[in-house]
Amino acid sequence: MASQRKLASQVPPRERDFTPPYPPSWFDRFTAWVDRLPGPAWGFYLILAAALVLAETAIQWREGAFPVGTFHPVNVWAVGSLAYFLGVMHYLDKSGAYAIASFRPLLTETKPARRLPLDNQSRYADLSYRLTTLPSRPAMIATIAGIAAAVFGFTLQLSAGAVPTPLAGTVRTTLSTAAVLAVFIPTTGIGFLFMYHAVHQLRQVSRIYTRHARINVYQLQPLYALSQPGALTALALIAFNYAFLTVSAPILPVWDLAGTLMLAVIGGAAFALPLLGAHRRLTAEKEARLAEATSRFEAATIELHSQLDRGRLLQMDHLNKALASLEIEQNALRKIPTWPWQPGAIRAVVAALLLPVAVWAIQVLLGRILGA
Repeated sequence: MASQRKLASQVPPRERDFTPPYPPSWFDRFTAWVDRLPGPAWGFYLILAAALVLAETAIQWREGAFPVGTFHPVNVWAVGSLAYFLGVMHYLDKSGAYAIASFRPLLTETKPARRLPLDNQSRYADLSYRLTTLPSRPAMIATIAGIAAAVFGFTLQLSAGAVPTPLAGTVRTTLSTAAVLAVFIPTTGIGFLFMYHAVHQLRQVSRIYTRHARINVYQLQPLYALSQPGALTALALIAFNYAFLTVSAPILPVWDLAGTLMLAVIGGAAFALPLLGAHRRLTAEKEARLAEATSRFEAATIELHSQLDRGRLLQMDHLNKALASLEIEQNALRKIPTWPWQPGAIRAVVAALLLPVAVWAIQVLLGRILGA
């Protein structure tokens, strides 16, 4: 991808000769093609979303699903989701490339890893590749599984007499349904790929934190870098969930609504769980430094008592300063956070988590008031 190629041009020749541990997925080949197009990548996905929505809506206008010049929110959401998933995964890979570049000064080998090269340059290239590139076979399996799930679920709902959500607002003619399915089925496949992408990337984040990070409680800023992919994944998942909840709440069954709220919780877990390993290591490092400072404070106190008992008051001023300094160190250590994220990131994720719930609660409350 563009970010990786830019970073590759700035690294030594030995790192450029790195041999990937596995071939890239179809999605990584696709994003490489998008990066070669003129203009920013987000522009391509915006144009793709607009083109799909307009093409789908034109067919629905022709079939008389809704008046010409109007758009159905559920239809726009269902069609635009394809470009959304592709664009978000592309951005997450670019974010991962910049995150590992910022994190690079803290890379070290803390646990044996037989499959990884021993030199730092090759290790960095290996971890960067794994963080930003999906394995070919699992990515294809996830995509095919999503397509199969879409076909099965769609068929099952139709056979049960229910109206699938993507068909909401359509007239369900042959052309109308075919146009919906032409987008809905691949979108579900890419949605499954998005979930696999999240699991793969966040698993790599956890692995880097637990196996390859040099922990220093006084140097937390570089540790924050790798929390960014998790935060962005959570926000992307919650934003998708919020959009779905907004356009579908009036026609959504209670159990589907509960499922969307559960998806918001999964988004929060996607942010926090990959950082557990780093949290444990930071906690252990903090406790070790606190124990060392406490031990020295105890030794200084014993020395103070000894000098006092002997009447050697000339050393008291130095001992008092030593005790005061050690107390400052202990207080500073106790205030050091043990979760590797910026305060702003956690506030953004929590706010995004609560927003869909608040919107749903307001909708329900207004519905009851207006209904009364």
